[in-house]
Amino acid sequence: MWQSGAMVAGGTAKPRILVVDDEPDMLDFIERVTRRRFDVTRCPNGEDALALLAEREFDVLITDHKMPRMTGLELLERLGDRHPRMVRVLLSGYTDVPEEQRAGTSGRVHHYVLKPVDSKALLAGIDHAYKVRDGVEPFASQD
Repeated sequence: MWQSGAMVAGGTAKPRILVVDDEPDMLDFIERVTRRRFDVTRCPNGEDALALLAEREFDVLITDHKMPRMTGLELLERLGDRHPRMVRVLLSGYTDVPEEQRAGTSGRVHHYVLKPVDSKALLAGIDHAYKVRDGVEPFASQD
């Protein structure tokens, strides 16, 4: 199932981030990179993520593209227009995938980051995704 992080000292809530990946090492890595800025919740698959998203709101969703049973793009498609303020980042080991570009231009994903994931690129990608969601910058993949 899922695991969640904690509050900032003083009781102020951090923005919530949901990380979906079938690889425990990737979940560990993303949690280490983001936990100072976000309250991190981990999910091992898209089905658990959908169930959790039906119960709670998240500020950011990071999902792997290639997972068994449900891909990250299928997860984003199933979310549809629900959670319109949630920032969506897709992780992919593939470049120039037409489905990812369509997801970006349709607003289903705000940024995608290429694997192997670099910690600075991931944090910059999250920051960029906020700007795409808010209409400040256009959709773009990691450079």
